Amino acid sequence: MTKLLVISDSSSLIIGTKAGLLAALCAEFRVEIPEKVFEETVVAGKELQKIDALKIEEAIEKNGIFVKKTKPLKEGKTAEWLSRLNLDEGETEAIKLYIQTNAKLLLADDKQAINAAKLLEINWATIPDIIVEFAERKKISREKALEALKTAQTEGRYKIEFILKAFNKIEKIKGGKK
Repeated sequence: MTKLLVISDSSSLIIGTKAGLLAALCAEFRVEIPEKVFEETVVAGKELQKIDALKIEEAIEKNGIFVKKTKPLKEGKTAEWLSRLNLDEGETEAIKLYIQTNAKLLLADDKQAINAAKLLEINWATIPDIIVEFAERKKISREKALEALKTAQTEGRYKIEFILKAFNKIEKIKGGKK
């Protein structure tokens, strides 16, 4: 079975890892990140002695995450819009990689990156969206989903209404994976 190709930005990868979702993400999707996201998550994270950096590096070493080089975008509307948006380098590179690989989903948790994805008509999701989907599809237990959502709330910059909506969806789930 071919896995769905997902591109992640730095914040989504870090939050997902801290929320205990890295193994599930790698099992469910083919996760690719641009070199800049590797630098922001692993290289910078190891300098700051972050445990999530070591976990992400291990996933890369075990071929759970693939680091890819991006190419400059061809002149045109997309390249112009990306240059004008106030995005960090990792987010810009993640969007470029999404476009260049014909990925099916962009994991983005930063408001500017989400706005760029909407503008460019990119299929995107946040880590809370993934937590809800995994719980609904019984990829993780309801309890693990609630715990992951609490971590995402603590580590991310989500509006409380967004977290409550995800929490309510998870609360309605019966049973789930043990």
